[in-house]
Amino acid sequence: MRKTVFAVCTLVLAGCGGSATPDTRVIQMPAGGALAETVNGTAVPQSLLEAVARSHNWKLDQPQQRTQALRMLTDMVLVNQEAHSQNYFADPQFQADIEVARLKSIAEASVAVFEKRSAVSDAVLKSEYDAQIEHTGKSAYDFTQLLFASEDEAMKAEADVLAGKPFQQIYDAWHGKAKQARAFTRVRLDQVPQDLAKVIAAMQNGETTKVPVKTQFGWHVVHLDIVNPYSPPAFDEVKEGIRRNLQMKINRERLDKLREAAKIEYPPGVAPPAASAAPAPPTGEAPKVAVPPPAAAEKKD
Repeated sequence: MRKTVFAVCTLVLAGCGGSATPDTRVIQMPAGGALAETVNGTAVPQSLLEAVARSHNWKLDQPQQRTQALRMLTDMVLVNQEAHSQNYFADPQFQADIEVARLKSIAEASVAVFEKRSAVSDAVLKSEYDAQIEHTGKSAYDFTQLLFASEDEAMKAEADVLAGKPFQQIYDAWHGKAKQARAFTRVRLDQVPQDLAKVIAAMQNGETTKVPVKTQFGWHVVHLDIVNPYSPPAFDEVKEGIRRNLQMKINRERLDKLREAAKIEYPPGVAPPAASAAPAPPTGEAPKVAVPPPAAAEKKD
């Protein structure tokens, strides 16, 4: 996880930790070690300068980038000294904002360390890639659907299918009453709900469902236009995306275990937060929605 200089700011600013007597030093790190500079009597460790450089991918052995990092660190120390001299820390809201920033920076740094210690090997990535390719299949589908909010309306539309009416005629008659009426191109099976994917995979070109397909989004009446061959991207093209997705999954699982093991209590009269919904898929992972993203779709009406 790439850190920004914000994390460094928080380490410098943190002045309201959990101890009975808050640490009021501008820089709250153990004394000793090499110094980068001294600002108004405040010793600034070299390790802080290195942290600033890392957060921006700057190289300290390059004079211009070292100058940028040192100037940024100096500015942060000066602003922090001013915050102390102006007694900003007497404001409870200021203290709370700083504490949130401190907790956030520690959490982010901890996740980064955990990710290094639980790095996903290329062998695991290849196995996941093969599994995804098998799940995705080697076809992409062009289909048109009428999505209804009620089973009754979907069954009426399907009655027209059973009566032998052309699908275009059915579509024209029902698209104004449907929850959604759209035509989609080159959709993979992993981009639609599992129950709908099974039905589409078993259909032939030009075929229309005879019974509506129920998913969490409603009742689908689907007409398969054509099945196209699909060539998945090469492993090297998607390897890093798969790595990010797997790492995010590992991180979520670890956090879930921490939550399960934690003893969390609330003051009298304070209700605990409601159970959260399933987390959104990581960036790059195909969302399982009623239909694929709008970029892959075209309106038929």
